[in-house]
Amino acid sequence: MTRQILPKTVLFTAGCILMSSANLALAREPAQVNYQILLLRQEISVQKNGAFTDSIDRVIQPLTMAGVQSQSQIQIGYPANFAQVHILDAYTETPSGSKHPVPASAIYTQSSPDALSAPFLSDGRIQSVVFPAVAPGDTLHIRYTIHYDHGYLPGIHAISTVLAPNVPVKQAEIILRAPAAQKLYAAQQGSAWQLAPTQKDMHSSRVSFSTSLTKVSYPPLGSPALTQYAPLAVISTTNHWSAVARAYNQLAAPALKATPELQKAATHIAGGATGMDAVKAIYHWLQKNIHSVSINYANAGFTPPAASSTLQRGVGDSNANAALLCALLRAVHVEAVPALMSTSARFHPYPGVDPLAFGHFLVYIPAYDLFLDPTSRYAGIHSLPLEDAGRPVLITGKNPRMTQTPAPDLSLPLIAKHTLLTLSKAGQMIDQSTEIRRGYAAQDIRSALIGSQGRLLMKGLRNGFYEQGDLGKLESIAFQNRDHLDQPLGIKTHAIKDGLFIPGPRMAMIMPTDTAMAKPLQAFTADAERSTPSLIHPSYMESHITLQLPRGYHPAYLPKNVDMQTAVGSYAIHYALQGQILHIDQRLKLPEFVISTKDYPDLHRLALLSSSSIREGLLLVKKNPAR
Repeated sequence: MTRQILPKTVLFTAGCILMSSANLALAREPAQVNYQILLLRQEISVQKNGAFTDSIDRVIQPLTMAGVQSQSQIQIGYPANFAQVHILDAYTETPSGSKHPVPASAIYTQSSPDALSAPFLSDGRIQSVVFPAVAPGDTLHIRYTIHYDHGYLPGIHAISTVLAPNVPVKQAEIILRAPAAQKLYAAQQGSAWQLAPTQKDMHSSRVSFSTSLTKVSYPPLGSPALTQYAPLAVISTTNHWSAVARAYNQLAAPALKATPELQKAATHIAGGATGMDAVKAIYHWLQKNIHSVSINYANAGFTPPAASSTLQRGVGDSNANAALLCALLRAVHVEAVPALMSTSARFHPYPGVDPLAFGHFLVYIPAYDLFLDPTSRYAGIHSLPLEDAGRPVLITGKNPRMTQTPAPDLSLPLIAKHTLLTLSKAGQMIDQSTEIRRGYAAQDIRSALIGSQGRLLMKGLRNGFYEQGDLGKLESIAFQNRDHLDQPLGIKTHAIKDGLFIPGPRMAMIMPTDTAMAKPLQAFTADAERSTPSLIHPSYMESHITLQLPRGYHPAYLPKNVDMQTAVGSYAIHYALQGQILHIDQRLKLPEFVISTKDYPDLHRLALLSSSSIREGLLLVKKNPAR
């Protein structure tokens, strides 16, 4: 499977990795500035023949030992099959002005991880530069160029840069220079970048953005991708995404050509089926038989290998597998085209056109308005993986257009759980649960079903049972529709829990509720307000618990029912007692991916409410036999 990894850095620029990869949306940064960028200047100069040179001049100042550790080595990624890196100057400078040049032995080249895992798909290289004698307060200077024999897509060149809010930038400038006849387009997200007037002479046109960022902030846990909200500048030779699609068509056309081998394979796999039945047969065959590897297209380019070679090898990245799936479907007269998207948590297109905004390929079938992920082993025909859903996607082919992939289908609960609990006077509880999972919630479980009996998943379920501190035994686990990807996944469990109560006139325990309801919102319990958007997973969960109370006992009280409707979603929990049976019905619905700062307080309220509900107490009182 292909997942584009963006570096965590002040500025994301093509071909440069400043720090170890990480996702700001997954972990809170320490509240300190570990380094600052004193200068970053990047200029792309395009030649008439389409070749271009990327020139970078950068000065970084580590301020702490953590900054030294993260910045004393930089890695420059590039596609070695059509680009070359030249280090022009690199040295460490102390506050007193002493310079320590980077020795030649500290500059070395190695294959990128994707080139090592799939050398037939990528010729990616990494140029590593290790700065000598670095201490906090020093400055790290580097100038280098990357010369590309051609663009990533024919006729299209672009530069884009996003400011990470947690690192100060003293001075930054990006420039795109092209032949005079080439029109240039500039766009930005927000207003932090300053656009300079276009400069023209007889030979070239030049457009540039500049900026500085001295005030820092720290995106909290649960923030979307930086490009969703942080200042982003783009300069491009086109302002139409359809031009990117047409350029990709030009590259991919040879790979999609039908061969007798492909025709024979498609006919055999379809087994005489046509239309949607043929789509299902071929898609599910590809999921089971073609292995997926991750490729960074900044290091590999966008040209897919021939579909026939991917079929023979049985392995490909998302670009290769999309080409193969399209070719097989076309062989049974189902039109299908590749579609470009990014799996990062971004839900609207870049403000300007940049091919490197994309890092993953889907397949689009116009007749059914259907997107398929050729790298996802566990997706059903109508259910994209969560990281593919709701994202901007560029459909290629004869009718190119930018649109959006479908959000998760919430017409039915993604997780619906029915639990029957029987509590004895001795404090033993029998727990019989049936859980139905749909969409991406089913994919999550199916992906853990490794081995013929799903041993890893069952081990995880058993460990989770015992790690809760419960005494007892998880008697059995059974699965329904484990291998039928287009059907809901069923999970049945039978457990016996001991020691929940000490027999007597009063018995107390935590009210049995579905703790999974609180998990999607845990990141939003701490902060009452936020200055950046928040990322959640669209969800719809229902839980129905029936608790058979021991004869002679009744609840001293029941918690109040809750039914909260907000602009961002809803949460409800209802309690009802019928004789000796206690019913607890719980529901959570979150339809959006991104919550604005304006609506965030509603999300916070839901998070607190769902968290507090799972900690409600249940006090059972022995009935007075005289009454």
